[in-house]
Amino acid sequence: MKSLSVLGALAALCLAGCTPDLPTDIASVFIEAPPSTGPSMKLFVELPVSGLRIPVITTALVKAESVLNTEVVEAGPQDMRQVFLLVQVDRKSGADIMHYTAEAAGKQLVLVVNETAVGIMRIESQIVDGNLLFHVEQKGLSNRAAATELSKRLNSSILKIRKLQEREGQ
Repeated sequence: MKSLSVLGALAALCLAGCTPDLPTDIASVFIEAPPSTGPSMKLFVELPVSGLRIPVITTALVKAESVLNTEVVEAGPQDMRQVFLLVQVDRKSGADIMHYTAEAAGKQLVLVVNETAVGIMRIESQIVDGNLLFHVEQKGLSNRAAATELSKRLNSSILKIRKLQEREGQ
């Protein structure tokens, strides 16, 4: 489930004898598979706390190199605010998300880090801005603490991925 282009860049750097500061957390976003999806085109992921099992399409909708930033935010009606991990993606992935979510109301997006499902986002309507709000789970942590810890880890890896991309582009 990892992003092939990031892994390819890492392999190339290692073969070239470089020892770059490697990202430790590779994040990708997957979309829930429709019931008609064949067994070879979907796999099941399970959230660590709720145990919710979700069938997802095997190809990531958003790959690690397309994630630009994460932050912890509160959203929802004033009397029912909830904590989310905001994941912001680049223009290309934003366009892909807009395309795929146009008719995906009721389905879910799943945030996967290092091949482990860590967050879920229900698609209420078409997503047009490339901003994804995930409920995140981590055993032993509150929702806010899990989102804060994950945001720090992912932002660190995002910077490392950008540096690798810059080296690859030289």
